[in-house]
Amino acid sequence: MEAAAAAAERQDFLAYGQRLTSGEGGFFFFPIRHHSPACALHLARALAEIRPRAIVLEMPADFAPLLPLLSHPDIRLPIAIVSVADGEKTSDERLPVGYWPFSATSPEWAALRLAGEFGSAVILADRESGARLAAAREEKKGESGEDGEDEPRQDEPREDETGPALFTDEGQLAYSHYADGLVKRLGVRDFNEAWDRLFESRAAEKDWRGFFRDVGIHCALSRLATPAEEIAADDTLAREACMRAAMAKTEALSGDGPIAVITGGFHTPVMIDPPAERPEEAKLQPEARPGIQSKSYLIRYTHDHLDRINGYGAGMPSPRWYERLQQRVADGYDDPFTEAATDVVLDLTQRLRRDRPNFTPPLPSLAATVGQAQALADLRGLQGPGRAEILDAARSCLMKGEDPRSGSPLMEALFAELTGEGIGEVPRGAGAPPLVEAVRRRARALGFRIEDGTERNRLLDIHRKPRHLAASRFLHVMTLLGTGFGRCLRGPDWAGGIATDVLFEEWTYRWSPAVESRLVALSIDGDTVERAADAILARRVQALGEEGQAKNAHAAIRLLMIAAQAGLARSCGALIAAIGPAVATDPDFGRVAVCLSMLDNLQRGRKALGFAGIPGPDELRLIAYRRAIDLLPDLETAKDEDVPRYVDALATLNEIAEVGAQAGEGEQPLDLDLLDEGVAALIDADLAPRAAGAVAAIGHMSGRVSAEALATRVIGPLQFSVGAPPARVEALAGLLAVQPALLKRTPALLERLDLVLAGFDEADFIEVLPSLRLAFTALAPDETDALAAVIAQAKGSDLDLAPRFSGGLTEAEMLANARLNASFAELMQADGLGSWLEEQAP
Repeated sequence: MEAAAAAAERQDFLAYGQRLTSGEGGFFFFPIRHHSPACALHLARALAEIRPRAIVLEMPADFAPLLPLLSHPDIRLPIAIVSVADGEKTSDERLPVGYWPFSATSPEWAALRLAGEFGSAVILADRESGARLAAAREEKKGESGEDGEDEPRQDEPREDETGPALFTDEGQLAYSHYADGLVKRLGVRDFNEAWDRLFESRAAEKDWRGFFRDVGIHCALSRLATPAEEIAADDTLAREACMRAAMAKTEALSGDGPIAVITGGFHTPVMIDPPAERPEEAKLQPEARPGIQSKSYLIRYTHDHLDRINGYGAGMPSPRWYERLQQRVADGYDDPFTEAATDVVLDLTQRLRRDRPNFTPPLPSLAATVGQAQALADLRGLQGPGRAEILDAARSCLMKGEDPRSGSPLMEALFAELTGEGIGEVPRGAGAPPLVEAVRRRARALGFRIEDGTERNRLLDIHRKPRHLAASRFLHVMTLLGTGFGRCLRGPDWAGGIATDVLFEEWTYRWSPAVESRLVALSIDGDTVERAADAILARRVQALGEEGQAKNAHAAIRLLMIAAQAGLARSCGALIAAIGPAVATDPDFGRVAVCLSMLDNLQRGRKALGFAGIPGPDELRLIAYRRAIDLLPDLETAKDEDVPRYVDALATLNEIAEVGAQAGEGEQPLDLDLLDEGVAALIDADLAPRAAGAVAAIGHMSGRVSAEALATRVIGPLQFSVGAPPARVEALAGLLAVQPALLKRTPALLERLDLVLAGFDEADFIEVLPSLRLAFTALAPDETDALAAVIAQAKGSDLDLAPRFSGGLTEAEMLANARLNASFAELMQADGLGSWLEEQAP
């Protein structure tokens, strides 16, 4: 009975598959997988034979005005239609974006080209892109939990509800329970390999009916294995209602000949056999939801973004491989698979000779790779080697002594060759927004190569070459715009005050579809880079208030730095005006000191940042300086966990005050007396030990604390064992944090410390040693060297402790270092510390 039932079931599926291409009711149904060359080739054969009067194509209906552009002779694939929807609020910066990519292997592309040749009407049958983007946005909101229970903090990243959507997503086909079972049944690694064995291996066959029969059965089984609630979870049912409505509309068109219905294979079963209408489906509206508007453009796309392995959710991996295969089939080769595989191996050799000559394999290994790929195809019952066979053969024949799990340069090059590095081109009359063209012109004028999707490096001499500074500002403004065009590897960090004297910036950059679509989305803000950036800047300033950060001066100053590096210094008036009150009312001493440091960096880099001659930043620095001094009394009431941060803030304030007291050209001096008076009020206050040591150090520098009093305040807790061992060193740690040079310059302080340490027995010394080592990490290497030299001189040592790492070591210097090491060991032995030099058994 079970065998009979199974046989009957097989017959039912076979009958279903044959109905698809029988012309039933005047319709031919073509279930496809996006970017499948086998589907594209068989579809071309089918359309050439049946000559349809109309084609119903699964594609957003609002893309119809762009169809004439797709026949333009200047198009070079891959390209994409990008749809940009309006935001929920007029201030929205990140807008929902959706893609419909076309590759040379897209069945839809073949259908559109042949429709123009045959004069067939084309009806786009899917929901409008605005409705689909709205549905995707709602789905993401649901996934991120809009009930507010798990609302992220302000400093935590939110899930991007406007992340790019793919209108060609076919996850239901590739990740169904049926697909999982098929992978196990065939004994392959993933669904892509299973698809290749079942369908791409048949690309050169002539029987298009048999091909689409089998694809249709496969897709029907995928749908049957997908739970109904999963199908209803997104807008699939609404889309399919639109597609059936488009079929009815097309059927009413006058003319002779059949109608071709071309949809993703997952939707085909309900195209040929519509389900009984349900009340919930009857309520679905095919038009976009009210208030959701979108604009669509034709943009360039890349092989890399087509590659499923790189995250594209609807398509084939290694698109350049499938283009080669399709071309060899179209050229009529007897064995197109082997021809395409040979092309890959030869092109791989050229790539390795160009980029990695040390990895170029010998000719016998290359021939063996092609031969083994053929042998694997024969073993697996295929017409010829496919992608999996090429990869397996390369691992066997080309990799010598490499562990593929840890990465192989040769295999990386092979994957790059299979993926491709091409970027498409759209006709000049495609209607790209002015902003896109403006950015392209600016990029080319500044020497950036954007003709392909290859990642490149650029080294910029930003201080000495105006064109390089302009290129740097272009890269920074593209970062501000959120395009992802460039990434800074190294260069001055003005916000952190790190490497601000570095002359060069190093960037990687790459033109990609994401860059282009982001510019399309921003085109509403202006037709030039500067206008778009000004709009972004204005929204960011507005957002600081909307997000409850109106008084977050740190965030505002960081934004000011970003804008300045982007060349927008003269557009920052509103931002500068907002920062002043925010700093003046900030209640946190540590945060104000950080703001002061950032503003001081900005003032010192005003020329490179474009603020030369603009008084605003210098005024902000004065405001932050005065506010930090006003908050000095907070050291007395600071919580234990805040003390280290506040001492660091005091160190920053003291350093900036000392340097700023001597005004440079074009800046106002900082009043050092204000700091001295503020510190004087804290000298006798009840402070935490670390804060007391820091205040005493600054008080000594201003003449308010004698050297003896300083030594008592800082060394006393260590000498008289006041508190736990770590606490005894806290006052010294405070001094080293704000004035590390005092230890070298104040003999009374160093003598007192030396006396105390000499009086420790071994147990006491080991007890405080970790805290001492941590405290002395405040010294820079040159300060450590200078202090060591003073100590050596005080001890009457003839050791030469001058810095020894200013350049490369010569043989003589290495020998001198060895002698120094031996002398040091002798001193350790003399002091009874010889055991410290012995290697301890594990």
